Amino acid sequence: MKKALLTFILICSAIYFSEAKEKVYPAIQGYGAINPIPFETLKPDPSKQYRYVTELGYGIEDKKEVSIFLDYAARMYNAHIYAGIPKENMDLVFVIFSGQNAAALSNEEYEKRFDIPNPNAPLLEELKAAGVRVIVCGQSMMKQNLAPDMIYPGMEMAVSRFTATSDLMHNGYLIFPL
Repeated sequence: MKKALLTFILICSAIYFSEAKEKVYPAIQGYGAINPIPFETLKPDPSKQYRYVTELGYGIEDKKEVSIFLDYAARMYNAHIYAGIPKENMDLVFVIFSGQNAAALSNEEYEKRFDIPNPNAPLLEELKAAGVRVIVCGQSMMKQNLAPDMIYPGMEMAVSRFTATSDLMHNGYLIFPL
């Protein structure tokens, strides 16, 4: 009898946890989906400042889709907001370099290269609206023959990803690898 009851409980638990739950977007709307977690036991301290820099450099496989790495970065922001960190306590910077530079192209330049407007543009707008900074590596831009007017409006440009990240780290940002 105990075995049957235990089996029943395990099956019910498996069904409960395997059901698709509705995803939420607490800050970056439409990107960086978060699964609601009603059973969390560990929460970050909402009174602390969270300052992170994350480098995004992997190539974009499907140029017709939003960069999975940029979407994942949006998830990082959404997860903190969902966990109770006030937006004013989140200071997040993404440094884009190498193969990820395409995500930061202007709509016009993206269309010239890939025959469609930049699918990352709405996400870049959401990030800007949330106060998330996006910095593009100047060294990568030079290697890819990108001029500043080819970059999406509102993006910052640094000498390199190294100088941008190290400067942010010296200013109290923690590096958060993806």
